[in-house]
Amino acid sequence: MEIKAALVIVICVLMASTGSGCLSTRELTPTDLTYLTEQYPPFNYEKDGQLQGIAVELLEEVTAAMGEVITKDEIRLMPWTDSYQTTLNQPNTVLFSTARLPEREASFKWVGPIYTGQKVLFARRDREISINHPDDLAGYKIGVITDDAAISQLLALGVTSDQLVADLDPAVIITKLEQGELDLWCYGEDAGNYFIKELTGRYGYFKVVYTLQDYELYYAFNKETPDTVIESFQEALDRVKAREEAGGLSQYERIVARYSPSSGLGYYTYLTEEFPPLNYNEDDELKGVAVDLLDAVFTRLNIRLTRADIRLVQWPEAYHAGLANNTTVVFSMARVPEREELFQWAGPFVKDEIVLFGPRSRNITIATPADLKNYRIGAIANTSSIPLLLAQGVDDEQLVLGESATVLIAQLERGELDLWSTGELSGWYLIAKHAARPEDIERVYTLHTNEYYFAFSRDTPDTLVTAFQQALEDIRLEKDAQGVSEYERILYRYLEVECVPQPLSEEVVIQLVNLTATAIETDVHGTFHEINLGEDPYKNRTHQELYIFVYDTNVTMVADADNIKLVGVTCSGKTDVTGKPFRDEIVAGALQNGSGWVEYLYINPVETGLYLKKTYYQLIRGSDGQQYVICCGVYKRCS
Repeated sequence: MEIKAALVIVICVLMASTGSGCLSTRELTPTDLTYLTEQYPPFNYEKDGQLQGIAVELLEEVTAAMGEVITKDEIRLMPWTDSYQTTLNQPNTVLFSTARLPEREASFKWVGPIYTGQKVLFARRDREISINHPDDLAGYKIGVITDDAAISQLLALGVTSDQLVADLDPAVIITKLEQGELDLWCYGEDAGNYFIKELTGRYGYFKVVYTLQDYELYYAFNKETPDTVIESFQEALDRVKAREEAGGLSQYERIVARYSPSSGLGYYTYLTEEFPPLNYNEDDELKGVAVDLLDAVFTRLNIRLTRADIRLVQWPEAYHAGLANNTTVVFSMARVPEREELFQWAGPFVKDEIVLFGPRSRNITIATPADLKNYRIGAIANTSSIPLLLAQGVDDEQLVLGESATVLIAQLERGELDLWSTGELSGWYLIAKHAARPEDIERVYTLHTNEYYFAFSRDTPDTLVTAFQQALEDIRLEKDAQGVSEYERILYRYLEVECVPQPLSEEVVIQLVNLTATAIETDVHGTFHEINLGEDPYKNRTHQELYIFVYDTNVTMVADADNIKLVGVTCSGKTDVTGKPFRDEIVAGALQNGSGWVEYLYINPVETGLYLKKTYYQLIRGSDGQQYVICCGVYKRCS
């Protein structure tokens, strides 16, 4: 009997060394399992030879919490169909990330959720596609990934098989969508945005027009896996999700934030102050240029926040929270050298001069910075005014710090201050609102011109700041059906139209148009190519606002040295932000008069704001025998 028992033990040891046989006599641990995954970013994917993603990093943390870390090198990347069938049929296998669907429920055992996502329909932003009900999908060509669950979901909603265009490669579907061969693409929102960014370079390049359903991603275990193993994995996952790190985010939320801008930015706290017209409270609603821009970013990136989630606090509180907490965005913040390394930055979205206001009755004159030594100057704590004043030779003893503009304006009116330093745009608004006699306060001196940004906590992942910055740029550049950007509409809602103190001369503009006319008359196609590449002299290297653009007689843009995306766009009927159809006026004027000027409002590419602009136009005949209208604009001088 002893010999038989010893023999059984030897056999079990030998079988255990081969990874089978006697594992059932002890509890399975993470290293006893085989982990399979597919290429499904941002959850699991290979890039530059390295496996990464939300589910990959989360698995490392979960197994570390269980005492045996499963590294990226121990995970096998396989095609979805192969890995799915292997996990169905082979014990001790785990597949991720797997959507937990009713038809799969009994086929696996489940640990999760890893993530809750949405199956959505993407469309080009210039398409006016509105989907409010599945019936609205009729007639649209819809791209799908071969064998994706979206196919059966769409068919169940009444979409016909003739409407579906399938391909194994998301890049093919995205290209067809961009080129207009498809109307929609049905895919997971996060994975879709990842592939879109990889191909276009822009996160949120396409818009979401409809959400089919929410779904949850899980780790799917072979159904023979013991329940005790499933329970151990689930308990470890729950601990990782609950474990808070510095800044208030859990370990799980930090992993998600690195890979998914829409989710990551949704974890952040957004703080602002009373600083009109950029950010302020009116009738219990937050308004202003920065508030509207942030709301537009939320919408564009499909971040599930609104302006109601923004907190209005005193500036010192907002500023210190941005420094102390790891998941905070503070706005509107001037980007000055003293702050450069303290935050990460998205912007700029507007410029403003930092000025000194004083009582009109005092007749205070500041000719040089040395004159500032004679006065008591009020400023809000931690604002950019303070380092600017100190740099100009003002002593600490001269500064009177307050927490709000209301307090400082009252002190100015009582004579407890000689001057008050703040942004000019905000200053005039606050004086009109809080001063007993606004007409008794005047602007005395200009300290500096600030650019205003959204300031992110220093350790914010670069992916989040980049996505936010790209969204701001797209809001600024993309035009609607009227030819006006959302940025222009926001500025026009809150700000005065600006002018340029020292613009380029009209003579410079006319000379560039004449030079271009000669080139087009000689070689129309070669010249258009150089214009569209933004080559000198068609886009001035020193003065970026000096550039050539060309229409045909149908008001279609045929060349543009500033924005090649406008080439081929028919601009007839498109207006400036006031509703003026200036492009039609340019072409009509050229056909009638040959040359002349048209005035309108436009964005200055080297500034932030709406400016008075006038464009010189000239009708010419190209080397191809066609008529063209050559244009170049100049921003109007302040009177």
